Amino acid sequence: MTEFKKFISNILLAGAAAALIAFVVSLFFTRYWQVSGKIVVFPSGKPISASQNLSEEVGNTAWIVNSDTFQKRNFGDFGANFIGAEVVKNSSMILVKFRSPESDIQPIEDLIVKIPGQVDEYARDLYDGSPFKYKMSADPEISARPIRPNIIENVSWGFALGAALFFLYWIFVESFVGGKRAVEKEEEIFSAPAVIPFEPEPVEPISYEPPTELELMPEPMPEIAPEVEIQEKKPVSKISSVPDNLPIAETSSASEYHEPSDEEVKDRLNKLMRGEL
Repeated sequence: MTEFKKFISNILLAGAAAALIAFVVSLFFTRYWQVSGKIVVFPSGKPISASQNLSEEVGNTAWIVNSDTFQKRNFGDFGANFIGAEVVKNSSMILVKFRSPESDIQPIEDLIVKIPGQVDEYARDLYDGSPFKYKMSADPEISARPIRPNIIENVSWGFALGAALFFLYWIFVESFVGGKRAVEKEEEIFSAPAVIPFEPEPVEPISYEPPTELELMPEPMPEIAPEVEIQEKKPVSKISSVPDNLPIAETSSASEYHEPSDEEVKDRLNKLMRGEL
């Protein structure tokens, strides 16, 4: 309800502002007054009477005055100021109207006074003589206030135009801005997590130095030690626990070899232990 009242008040304010502008601008326009005169149509040879029923001839007279040919022949430069000629209701008169700035009021009054004689001359040429006469019923009249610019009409149009412009502004601008604000509020409520920009660490440039001639030379092959032939150890009997420095009997041929007896072995061991051998 508050928004509706605000909308109505804004429309009225816009209309009032436009009406004020129209009023001020109207004050600078050239003002025109209406200068009018009534012409009586009556039959020739009869007294002048505005109440006679001559509707057909009165209509013809109004048509003559409104014709372009009559205006070009008789109005001259004041043809642009001519408003029109119309039949006065329930009478035998026509009302001829001009609009005039203040400086041209007198010349236009003189022009209106000449119209009855000009109509009479034009009708004789058109109908080969006319049984009707034309005469002014009174002196020309001047309106009490200017008819142009019509300040009341301009102010009314200004108010209507201002209200219409604000209404269009409200439809095409305020509605769009209001919808955008609503979307922004929703985005604030359901805002997405902030994205931290990724900045890669600066990498130091790798300098490349071409290898020297020494580095390009192949490395010498390592010396391979000669393999040492490992003599296979012959199986030793249980008495092999004897020290290594035990003298080994000289080999002899198979015919000369004889196996020592137990006594001989023990005797040799005893001598060895005593250091006699």
